Amino acid sequence: MKSRSIQSLSGLWRAAQPTAPMLSLGRLHSIALALLVTVALAAVYGVYRVAIGGRIEDQIVMWSTCGMLVSLAICMLLLGRYVMQRSLGHVEERLRVLSREDRLDPLGSCVPPELAAVMEALEEYVGRVRVRVERLRIQKQELDLQMRMAEAERRHTEAMIFSISDAVLVIDTFGELVLANAAAEKLFGFSFSDWRRRPIESIVHDAELVGLIRDVRCSIEPGLRREVEYTTTRGDRTHTYIVTLSRVVDSDGQTHGVVAVFHDITHEREIAQVRTDFVSAVSHELRTPLSSIKAYVEMLQDGEARNEDDRRQFLEIIAVETERLQRLIDKVLDISRIESGVMDVRMTEIAPHDVIREVLDMMAPQAASRQITLRLDAGPDVGLVADRDLFYQAVQNVISNAIKYTPQGGEVAIRTDLTDDRSRLAIRVSDTGIGIRPEDLPRIFQKFFRSREGAAIARGTGLGLNLVKQIVETVHDGRVSVSSQHGAGTTVVLEFPLSRLHGPEPRKVCYGTADDSGCRR
Repeated sequence: MKSRSIQSLSGLWRAAQPTAPMLSLGRLHSIALALLVTVALAAVYGVYRVAIGGRIEDQIVMWSTCGMLVSLAICMLLLGRYVMQRSLGHVEERLRVLSREDRLDPLGSCVPPELAAVMEALEEYVGRVRVRVERLRIQKQELDLQMRMAEAERRHTEAMIFSISDAVLVIDTFGELVLANAAAEKLFGFSFSDWRRRPIESIVHDAELVGLIRDVRCSIEPGLRREVEYTTTRGDRTHTYIVTLSRVVDSDGQTHGVVAVFHDITHEREIAQVRTDFVSAVSHELRTPLSSIKAYVEMLQDGEARNEDDRRQFLEIIAVETERLQRLIDKVLDISRIESGVMDVRMTEIAPHDVIREVLDMMAPQAASRQITLRLDAGPDVGLVADRDLFYQAVQNVISNAIKYTPQGGEVAIRTDLTDDRSRLAIRVSDTGIGIRPEDLPRIFQKFFRSREGAAIARGTGLGLNLVKQIVETVHDGRVSVSSQHGAGTTVVLEFPLSRLHGPEPRKVCYGTADDSGCRR
């Protein structure tokens, strides 16, 4: 009997190993319960035998059997506990593998039947979780792709906005700044990195403009776009902008912000004003000689010239006014051709001193009639690559102005020399005339500008110095400057780039009639 019990325990131990199918926990509990019932029956039978006075040997056998059955029941309970712990350990190992490697291996026969249903439910749940995780992973990949595309579009949009020369502000649905380019930073005087996500009213201090941005942002009108004029002062100059306000909407028509584009039209307005002033000035200058010509032609037609002398006088006046009109038209056309780049410029190597002497010979009678001395202080002979006719015209206009605004008995001195860096020939024309007021000096090269004192002394069109500036600076890449002291004379300096140097020592040449200094007046 003892040997059979040992064999039964050995079989149970083998059944408890992980590699072999385990006993059912319910069966083990049933066996333990049956053993305990058997022990109870055996104990009752043993008590009964003691009570009736049975043999001592039978009582010893009976009580020994009860002890063995109790021990066996205890072993069965311990074996069940061991089986449960091993099964739970096996399940725990599989769950740890699941958490580490996202996989759940089959549990096999190591799991008792009582845990099989639970593990099947767990495997089913894990399967559903895997499906959800896979679905979420695919959705994440799609969202990542959409985010990358949105980021690329955002950077592309920012690159386009930053490359626009006009100022651009982008405001979100909350009225906060989300994007601005360098032109906007310069216009409103802020740094985008410091003012991002700030309310737009803290950046734009024009209440009317802020109100328009708010109206466009809060409007529900589809495709809303407004254009307004915005004026601001920067330094001592007023700038005018055309502001275009546009709503940013999605496919559902929901507003996501406002884009404000500031197009600077200051230059266009100034050009338009210059054109208006130019047309007005030209019309005025043309009207004067035309009026004179028309008046004297009508007088000739009406027979008011009663003798040959009157007719000759009328015709001389008509000729003078016609010549004046021709000069005006020529200057206007020359300036227009130079500014538009269609001037027929013939660059050749010239001797500038020879040209200056020709100008002085031509101007000598005009100077002599007013007893004005023309003095030439010639520096080193140099060679210039220039348009000879335009060079002659520039020098002639400056000397003619000097004679025109110098009182009788004055002097006009022309001096040529090299600049300090010896790269340019400087022609300096100085007179002892009426000079220029300080407030008029910055405008002296403007078209049709004439000071009140100059207009009172001599007639003119106000185009001569502008034409000189165009010839020297635009055509010959030179420089023109003027300095003057009111009532004490004016000096105009023309600088032309050199081509090569040659020639003897400086010398003086005077034009006009003779005087004690050896010059002629």
